Amino acid sequence: MPRLQRLDFPDAIQYVRLRGRQNASIFFDRAILEDPGQSPRHRAPGVRRFEALLATTCDECATTLLAYSIEPNAASIVLQLTGAPLAETMRRLSGQYSRGLGLTSGPIVFASRYASQVIAPEYLTYAVRRAHRRPVEAGLCRQPIDYPFSSERAYLGEPTTLPLNFSPVRMDLQQKGHMGTRGYREFMNEPDTPYLAKLFAQGSHQDARIVGAKPFVQQVRYRASHLPPVPTREELIDGVARLLNISVDAVYSRTSVGACARALVAARGLRSSAASLAEVGRWFSVSGATLGQAIQHHRKRSRSFCEACNWPKHPSESRLTPGTDI
Repeated sequence: MPRLQRLDFPDAIQYVRLRGRQNASIFFDRAILEDPGQSPRHRAPGVRRFEALLATTCDECATTLLAYSIEPNAASIVLQLTGAPLAETMRRLSGQYSRGLGLTSGPIVFASRYASQVIAPEYLTYAVRRAHRRPVEAGLCRQPIDYPFSSERAYLGEPTTLPLNFSPVRMDLQQKGHMGTRGYREFMNEPDTPYLAKLFAQGSHQDARIVGAKPFVQQVRYRASHLPPVPTREELIDGVARLLNISVDAVYSRTSVGACARALVAARGLRSSAASLAEVGRWFSVSGATLGQAIQHHRKRSRSFCEACNWPKHPSESRLTPGTDI
């Protein structure tokens, strides 16, 4: 029986589950959690690398990160897709992490295609709770707050470098009567009802790819089959040329202006679901990795570049010289 196509559309909330190949600890060795002599985070470079890639990928793909947890051989991520499609977001995240491991540890890769479910907004807080409780269910800790490799502590006020958006969860908890930090703790300590456990494990009766009631299932199917148009190659390149007040030929030129223009085309293509970095690379006979590096380079140097892609301020922008431009 053929696999069902993933359901993907703008603003969809997705619960994603990544798994490594059997018997492989692709993120960290479980033993580091049992050694009180040193902070687990200092002994888990794989986790730090994955978190850094998760932050970069969400940023580049205009994807909102809502929650995550990382186990030795699996990761649970709750995302909202506001830019690039889920397939491109996960391709960049898992692909870059796998390649990084391959450079140092041999061909360690993810086991198979990731699992994903579209989550109805009213079930978002339950999806976050499910992600945070995965380590408890795996026997890695007694309570979510004890676990060092998830967003649980960030929700409780601990500083984080990841671009987590807490607002949707906090607002939903308030509507459910769970106020502040205490209300969050109370909600997260509640077990799933048998109905919720079955719903997340098997999905909706109408569609296993969806966690929600029948009206939401119908809405998801409609939106997934009526995606908004994306800009064409010509529209992307022409738009960037007009924005920079240069000719289309200049976008293809081997100059600093051309390199910046190509990075901008790639960034806009990625964030609008029009094309992957690899696809844009083929337009200009360069690699997707080269374009990715160019995007990061110009983001750090230019406010105008960020504004052209509707990016928030870059973490390093405070170190920029006022007036820096493309």
